[in-house]
Amino acid sequence: MMTLVYFLIAIAILVFVHEMGHFLAARSCGVQVIRFSIGFGKEVLKWTQPKTGTEWVVALVPLGGYVRMEDASFDSKRLAARSWIVFAGPLANLIFAAIAYSFLFSADRQEPQAVLGQPPAGSIAAAAGITGGDQVVAVDGRLVRSFTELRWRMAQALVGEGSDQIELSLQHRSSQVREVRLNLRPGGPSESGAKGAAEASYAADPALAIASIGLLPLSQSVKILRIQEASAAADAGLRVGDRILQVSGEPVFQPETMIARVQASGGRPIELIVSNTNSIGSTPSVGSERVLIRPKPGADGVYRIGAVVGADVATVEVSDDLVTAGSRGVSRTWEMTILTFQARGRMIVGEISWRQISGPVTIADAAGQSAGSGLQPFIGFLALISISIAVLNLLPIPMLDGGHLLYYLWEFVRGSPLSAEVQDAGRRVGVALIILLTTVALFNDFSRLAGW
Repeated sequence: MMTLVYFLIAIAILVFVHEMGHFLAARSCGVQVIRFSIGFGKEVLKWTQPKTGTEWVVALVPLGGYVRMEDASFDSKRLAARSWIVFAGPLANLIFAAIAYSFLFSADRQEPQAVLGQPPAGSIAAAAGITGGDQVVAVDGRLVRSFTELRWRMAQALVGEGSDQIELSLQHRSSQVREVRLNLRPGGPSESGAKGAAEASYAADPALAIASIGLLPLSQSVKILRIQEASAAADAGLRVGDRILQVSGEPVFQPETMIARVQASGGRPIELIVSNTNSIGSTPSVGSERVLIRPKPGADGVYRIGAVVGADVATVEVSDDLVTAGSRGVSRTWEMTILTFQARGRMIVGEISWRQISGPVTIADAAGQSAGSGLQPFIGFLALISISIAVLNLLPIPMLDGGHLLYYLWEFVRGSPLSAEVQDAGRRVGVALIILLTTVALFNDFSRLAGW
């Protein structure tokens, strides 16, 4: 239930921001706004502004919104004014994202240190000579202060640029900085079985792709971050914050190792050594206990215990002054916008699978998870989705803001607008494309739930 609540809050905020951009631009150009609506369908709340006559409405179906303007008032405006009113919606989403990122960068936050654990044997990182304890100083010459920043720089290179090679600047304790080049595509000097797995996962999930390369944060144990209701973990009495030191007598330091052992259990009971103290290391100590747990198969046949786990890593406090945070907020918004456009372009040409399109079910789950992790993760989620909304609306699809801008570009080049018949045909094509995208997104959502 709370997941749905957080999802509706997120959608309401971002739709309000988008439509407020259109509204303020219209008012600045002297266009009469008839209605400002959050949602579609039957009116739930309604207030009419006495001075302007604008109706402010909250409707029953909250998945979207609109600003209705007086046709004659809008059509009478110059091309530049009409273009500004249309563009202002996506721009408002980008401004919101920049403000949100600026707030996050200015706040004191704990992020994992950019210190790497021992990469798995046969991985790209191991073949490149990376060892446990190496600290990443820079990625392709761009400085990083934490593993979070390392992930971001890697995501830019992997998903946005489709890089074949990435250069890391590493320092081991007090030694001099050395440069290591990771060859990411088949046929390079560090080709291995793990490389093929990494190649397949780059576009799907940058975090998993980085792990498949062999870049993992230095971890002392595996920490339980969230437990599902009525799961094997809940039945066994595991709690959020517990640290898993051993699985079936073998020490575990990385979440991926534990997940692999659970999936390989075949449903047989496994023994965990669990600590609910802040002690580190894999040796049982005071405060640790033995827990017997039986993994359960999901709809996809994969065995799980129903717990979200993460690396128990050392952290570093990161924050920026207001000027730096503002500059980084704008830069991050710009970089994320370009990255999103690049990903959409690579999807069109077939370099990224259409299975990566997410719909409301996946977004709702992400909203619930981020809100459950605290205010800062939820604000970061809002910034990311706000950029996605801006990019989606700027696509040159009739019915979207980008489609209208495409019409105006034609009007600018030819000196006259498209005929009403062509615009009507474009709207029908736009509706069909939007329905297609929505269908693909929902199919992907339910495929993930079913484990297809």
